[in-house]
Amino acid sequence: MILETVRPRGYNDVGRVGHYFREGLLVVMDLTAMADDEARQLVDFAAGLICGRGGDMQRLSPKVFLLIPSVPARPGTTTGIVKRLRPRDYNEVLYVGHYFRNGVPVVMDLTAMADDEAQQLVDFAAGLICARGGDMQRLSSKVFLLLPSGMAKPSDVTDNTEETV
Repeated sequence: MILETVRPRGYNDVGRVGHYFREGLLVVMDLTAMADDEARQLVDFAAGLICGRGGDMQRLSPKVFLLIPSVPARPGTTTGIVKRLRPRDYNEVLYVGHYFRNGVPVVMDLTAMADDEAQQLVDFAAGLICARGGDMQRLSSKVFLLLPSGMAKPSDVTDNTEETV
């Protein structure tokens, strides 16, 4: 499973989102740098992608979305399954480990937790990544993506990349 992070600066950058999604890549669409009206336009565009090609869209934070295509980029990889967990306290950390150990990418949303307890979960996830391999990427201030070993490492698409689709 391959993931691309796209941080559009304006609606004209929508082509990159569509390109990666059509290719079967997971897309993190980070709209935090955009004005609300333009961000809404990109969310509407993404909804059209999902409707037209199949898949799912999950809101990770107010302006960060995960687009999951119905057909993954690499044959033989897991389908577009990504488990989103919103632990309320540290006692729920075992769920994160369970899914990650089973090869399921995990979006760990810590927005409902106090900062000190959220830091404990980030430390736990760092140990999990170190022990099992894989990668962890911050998607927003308290939302993290944990990718198990064997999945492509996320790469950030720079804002000045031009691509014609």
